Amino acid sequence: MNTILEVKHLAKNFNEKKIHRDVSFSLKQGETLGLLGNSGTGKSVLLRSIIGLEDIDSGSIIYRNKRIDELSEVELYPIRTKISYSFQSGALFDSMTVYENIAYPLFEHTNLSESEVDQKVDEILSLINMKDAKDLMPSDLSGGMQKRVGLARSMALNPDILLYDEPTAGLDPVNVEMVIEVMKRFKARGFSGIFVTHDIPAARKICDRVLILNEGFIAFEGSISEFENSNDPFVQTFLAGQ
Repeated sequence: MNTILEVKHLAKNFNEKKIHRDVSFSLKQGETLGLLGNSGTGKSVLLRSIIGLEDIDSGSIIYRNKRIDELSEVELYPIRTKISYSFQSGALFDSMTVYENIAYPLFEHTNLSESEVDQKVDEILSLINMKDAKDLMPSDLSGGMQKRVGLARSMALNPDILLYDEPTAGLDPVNVEMVIEVMKRFKARGFSGIFVTHDIPAARKICDRVLILNEGFIAFEGSISEFENSNDPFVQTFLAGQ
């Protein structure tokens, strides 16, 4: 598999607080990485840094052999159609229907006609099993449904990489399974992903490899099997807490 994204020696501070000291990893085409770590270790900050929502202090972020951490906001615009961020809350537009939320990036970033957008939104809603929710407002949806619509909007432009920021957090087991099923369907379509989570059973179901952040470094990197069979006491604290 080809490497699609590389993070090299990334460092990020907030004033005196060192969040990332030396973070390096790569993401291959079509794989999903699980990004674990205790609260406050900067998992979401890392995702935000990848798409330029946070400026890094040193290191480099390389997407398809192009360094992107030094790009201006205008230069990042097309990159953000290829690396899509799915926010933890779903981050839907409250004043728009489900249809309008998913259609928004299609109208904004493509030349599709209205009928082509309609067709595309219908296809996406089928993918997340929410075809009947097209005309509902976000306030009409459960938390799990809002997250699924947020995921749907994040993949509307067929990005290369989906950055999932704790999409199963706060959901009941039924909705967790629905969100994981959506992620599996995205993966089957060839999307690469980075899945920030505290949910070890969910990571097991979707991830090819696991990274664990600790004190500004990647403390563990390995396959799901290597993760589950690790004798490292630090790794075992994650397995014990699932």
